[in-house]
Amino acid sequence: MTQTKSESAAGRKIPDYSDPSYWHGTIKMSLSKFFVLSVLHRKPMHGYEVVQAVERSTKGCCSPSEGTVYPMLNEFEAGGYLSSSAEVVQGRSRKVYALTDKGREAFQMAVDAWLEATDCILASRRMAGGAIPSKE
Repeated sequence: MTQTKSESAAGRKIPDYSDPSYWHGTIKMSLSKFFVLSVLHRKPMHGYEVVQAVERSTKGCCSPSEGTVYPMLNEFEAGGYLSSSAEVVQGRSRKVYALTDKGREAFQMAVDAWLEATDCILASRRMAGGAIPSKE
């Protein structure tokens, strides 16, 4: 059996690591939970509002679908990071999620972890000789 360039010995497809869409997808998946906690840190919201707030606050960089966000919200709630209550919003009953103290602590840990990772990325960029764009 001969392997193609994009297959491993186990027969699994090897991603094209030189394709920007691979990295953008990986970043979006990794940051989705962070940004859900981030928007809920600002105020309690219902699920669809969380989806919209994440997309708005990241200027589309991270735009999780409802199919991604609702299981995430359920997982956070089961872990005690969120609480929920039923509220009537525009005549409809909606489940509104709010961070608990444990959720606020988790968000702070996430901020610290992502800042540490960002520092490492910036240091790697400097070592590679890339210029770091200024924020203007």
